[in-house]
Amino acid sequence: MCCTIAVLTTRAYLRRAVLIVMFGLTLPLQAADQVYFNVTNHKVHKLSCHWGQVCTRSCIRIPRSEAYQRGEIPCKVCGG
Repeated sequence: MCCTIAVLTTRAYLRRAVLIVMFGLTLPLQAADQVYFNVTNHKVHKLSCHWGQVCTRSCIRIPRSEAYQRGEIPCKVCGG
């Protein structure tokens, strides 16, 4: 009986973990995970940074992890 409960509990836990992973990947990125990335000079700005908001020509909004892969340089004002 004890082993049966442990197996059922483990299976239920694994099902929850799989569901969390499956649905976690499909959720949209939150604003905290997004940054402005300047493709010209590789500077990264927070979404609330003035310099990121006025950068219209060469800045794109991307996930922070992607900016890191592209060789980000943090903004001196907001810290990126």
